[in-house]
Amino acid sequence: MAIRKAGMALLASVIVLTAAACSGNGGNAANEGGSTGAPGASPTEESGKTLDISWIGQGARGKIEDNNKVQQAIESKFNVKLSNLKVDVNNKEQRNLMLASGELPDVAYMDDPVKLYNDAVTRSVPRAMIEKYAPNYAKMLDSESTGWKVNRIEGKDGEYYALTGYKEEWDNLIWGQVYRLDWLEKLGIAPKGELVQVGDADGLERIFYSKEAFTLDEEQAIFEKFVHDDPDGNGKKDTYGLLLNNSNANWALNSEAGAFGFGWDYNLADANGNVVDYAISDNYKSFLSYIASLYRKGYIDPEFTTLNLAKSWEKFAAGKYGVAQVQVQAAGLLPFTFNRPPGNLIQKDPNAKFLFTPPPIGADGQQGSAAYRQVDGFGYAMVVKKDVSDEKLARILQIFDYINFDKEGLMLSQFGDEGTDYTWEGEPYESAVVPTETTQGEKDGIGYYNLSIQHGNVADYFSNAGVKKLTQLLFGTDEGKAMAYRPYRWDYFNETDYAEMNATYAAQLKTITDEFLFKSITGEVDVNAGWDAYVKNWRDSGGDKILAELEKAPKVTDLRK
Repeated sequence: MAIRKAGMALLASVIVLTAAACSGNGGNAANEGGSTGAPGASPTEESGKTLDISWIGQGARGKIEDNNKVQQAIESKFNVKLSNLKVDVNNKEQRNLMLASGELPDVAYMDDPVKLYNDAVTRSVPRAMIEKYAPNYAKMLDSESTGWKVNRIEGKDGEYYALTGYKEEWDNLIWGQVYRLDWLEKLGIAPKGELVQVGDADGLERIFYSKEAFTLDEEQAIFEKFVHDDPDGNGKKDTYGLLLNNSNANWALNSEAGAFGFGWDYNLADANGNVVDYAISDNYKSFLSYIASLYRKGYIDPEFTTLNLAKSWEKFAAGKYGVAQVQVQAAGLLPFTFNRPPGNLIQKDPNAKFLFTPPPIGADGQQGSAAYRQVDGFGYAMVVKKDVSDEKLARILQIFDYINFDKEGLMLSQFGDEGTDYTWEGEPYESAVVPTETTQGEKDGIGYYNLSIQHGNVADYFSNAGVKKLTQLLFGTDEGKAMAYRPYRWDYFNETDYAEMNATYAAQLKTITDEFLFKSITGEVDVNAGWDAYVKNWRDSGGDKILAELEKAPKVTDLRK
C-alpha cells in the first residue's frame, strides 16, 4: 500500500541517524555553501600528508563496505585514508568487545564519554581546535545556552570529553493523545475545536488534528462509550479506553500525568520550594487514585499486567483500544513508528481514522507531558582515541564539520546522491529527504560516518509533511513548548554526587515505584492507605540521598536561560 512505500522511503534516513545538522541559517546555511570560511575550514590547509584515520559513526550497523563512495569522497577531499570498522554500535556486546580488545577507532560514536576519558581510553578535544577546524559545529554550540557546557571537562578550561550531537525535536513537546475518530463518529461524540487533516495521502488523510484537548472528565465519558457501546460492532464487550502495559508506563501515562502537573520520571518543587521526586509527590498520589478509578470502571484492559510494550501495541493494532499516548512523530506517520499507534492500525485497517490532540486537561487546568530530555536537545557523543595527535584531530574535526554541516558533505554522507539514493518530498532543502527503494544505505557508507545532529532547518530533512504540519500547528510553537514538563533541578554537568547516588539506588527505587504503581492501579493496594508507608520506604531506600544531591543542582530554568 502507499503508506508502506513511503515508509521504506523515509525509514532509512530516520533510523540510520534520525539526524542532520546546521545552525543559524539551518539547512539554508548548507544551501549557501555551508562552510563558514573561518580559519581552518579549508580541507587542504595544514593537510600536506596523507593521514590514516579509523572511524565509526552513529549509523554503523556492521554492514559497511570498504572503499565505498562516501569514503572515497572524504578521502579525496581531505587527503586521508579511512578505515571502517564493521561493528554494530547498537550492539552493546560488540562495543564492549571492541573496547576490551583495544580496537577503539580514532573517532567513534560511543556511550559514556566521561567514563572513557577517566579510564584513559580517549583524549580531550580543545575548544580552540573546534573553533578553528569545525567552525560550523562551533556556531551551533554558540547558538545554544548550554552548547559549550555539554561534555566540558571539569578543571580543564576549554577541554571537552567528546563531540556532541543535537536533536531539535528533543526541545519540543513530543507527546499527545490519539483517539479513534471513527469510533467517536459512530458513537456520536463530537470532537472539540476545528479539525485539520494532517495530510492527503499515505494514511495521513485519515489522521486529523485539533488544537483543543479533552478534559479528563470528557475523556472519561469517551472511555465509557468505547467500553460499553460496542464501537467496533462485533457484538462483544472487548474494547477498552486507554492503552496501558506492564513495562513502560511512561509510554502510556505520560500525558495523563501531565494533567496532574508533573512530568513522568522528573522531579518537581514541593509547596516549600524543595525538590521532590515525582514518585512521592502529592501530584503523583492524586494521579494514582485517578488511574485506579479508571481500572475499577473497566476502562483499562485487565490484561495490561501481562502485556509488555510490544504486546500492547499489537493489541492496539487488533483494534482493542480507543485511546493512546503517542509522539508527534507517530501521529505524523514517520516510518520508524509504524510498529506503534496509530500507524500500526492505519496500515492494517483502511477504515480506521484518528484524532490527535494535545495532552488532556486536568481539573486545575494543568496540561502537558514530560519533555524528551531534561534540559535541551543535546545528546549522543563521538569520542577521540587517546593516542590521536593534534594533527590527526584537526583533520577529524574538518571531516566532522563537513559531513554534518556543509551542504555537499552532509547530503552525500547522510543521504547519498540525489536522484539515485534519494529525492525530496517537496521543495529541496525545505522538506523531507526520501531515500529511494534502491539505495544501498550503509553499504555505500551512507549514514555510517555521521553523528546525530539535527539543528535548524536541517531538521526538516527528517520530518515528513505530517510531522512538520503538526509541529507548525502547535508542538513546535512557544505555546506547545510551554506544555513540556522538565525537572525542577537537574545535575546536568555532574557538579554533585547525584550520578553516584543514582547508580547505587535507582534500580531499587524503580522496583519500589513500579510495585506500588501496579498494585495501586489494580486495587491490590489502596493508594491513600498505603501511601505513607510507600513514601517512607522510597526515602529510606536511597531516595533521600538522591534528593539531597539534587538540592545542590541548578534549576533547569536557569540552565535554559
